[in-house]
Amino acid sequence: MTHSDRFTPPSISVALAGGVTLGAWGVLAWRSQGEEAMLGGTLATMAVAWAAVIWAMVRASPRDGTSLLVFGIGFRIVAFAAQPVMEDDHYRFLWDGYRFALTGNPYAGAPLESFNDPTVPPAFQEVLNHINHPDVPTIYGPVFEWAFRLSHAVAPGKLWPWKLILFAAEFVVIALLWRGLPVGGRLLLVWCPLAIFETGFNAHPDALAIALLLAAWWFGRRERLVLAGVAVGLALAAKVFALLLAPFVLWRLGRRAWFAAGVAVVTLYLPFWLRGSAADLQGLRAMAVEWEFNSSMHAVVAAVTSPAMARVLCGLIFISVWLAIFRRWSLTSGESLPPGEWIFGAFLLLSAVANPWYCLWLWPFVAVRPSPTGIAALAAVSLAYVTGLNLGDASLGNFGHPVWLRPVEFGAIALVAAWQIGRRKLRP
Repeated sequence: MTHSDRFTPPSISVALAGGVTLGAWGVLAWRSQGEEAMLGGTLATMAVAWAAVIWAMVRASPRDGTSLLVFGIGFRIVAFAAQPVMEDDHYRFLWDGYRFALTGNPYAGAPLESFNDPTVPPAFQEVLNHINHPDVPTIYGPVFEWAFRLSHAVAPGKLWPWKLILFAAEFVVIALLWRGLPVGGRLLLVWCPLAIFETGFNAHPDALAIALLLAAWWFGRRERLVLAGVAVGLALAAKVFALLLAPFVLWRLGRRAWFAAGVAVVTLYLPFWLRGSAADLQGLRAMAVEWEFNSSMHAVVAAVTSPAMARVLCGLIFISVWLAIFRRWSLTSGESLPPGEWIFGAFLLLSAVANPWYCLWLWPFVAVRPSPTGIAALAAVSLAYVTGLNLGDASLGNFGHPVWLRPVEFGAIALVAAWQIGRRKLRP
């Protein structure tokens, strides 16, 4: 254990920032127990938490390492006690766990097909009534479904076992990256408000897939080739986003790792394919073709052409960017963490759907290589919750945004990026 890992009292700056942040999360958790309209309180809490993070990043010292971790655990304990805020995705997780336990196949039909089923228990009838897009089969991969199934086995219809699984995944991420980070990176890793809110409060599952992908990279660096391949396969079978970084992880690991990844993916999907199910592919297809939310470049291209053409053009642009990044990275030693902030940043800028929790895929990479632009992206994306539903404005539709929202959200990120680029050019 290094000196910075031993427990020492936090500096005044860290104690003040951590205490204010803990109080802000506590108020939001308390309000989550009963209030429906929480947009203003949520955005205020996020603003306080981000201000505390940025203020502490420039004042924390290496001696604060353990104190940062203690505060991070405290934030998650508060979030564990909270109810989801302005989100209903967790009802799908609970329903999938129930259907998996009941039928052995959570992909067999959309929730809509069970609306008039008298055999559904009252508790899960209530869950069913709150599922969004009930006409669409689940979009979650087999690894997530097995995790939902485990959560259901512990406490049917309850969210707390699932939150414990996600907290375990977060601490895997923290454990894998902690020792190599300076104090600013450690602070962002354990205090990131987007991670606290989207994982701790709203129980979105991305942290589990991220942990598996980082575990694969960690195994690869230690030449545990089969384990690295299996971890990549598990990440791919959790969320398709892992596909964007899997080649970076596997590139120099040889055929054993690639083969292990393929076997892991097939093993997880095959039981559902043999039942005649397309697994998560049917739901993902509907999402890829029909859904649009909080897009930036895609929205601009769609306004000039059409939504279908925008998907094609943005897809081609992303493939070109991905290939350019991969080519440049492949010429390096490849020992460092892959450039996930560039890969997922480009993907989210060009995607038709950019939900706030999708930016969690930036979180560990920005912590490893902190940048003003990365932090701005993690902070600004929560503005996407300013929707017609949360504003109580029926004219916008449930998921529509006011005309000013996306220019403010993405304009703020662009301004920070321009400032960062200009600052670099001014350096000697």
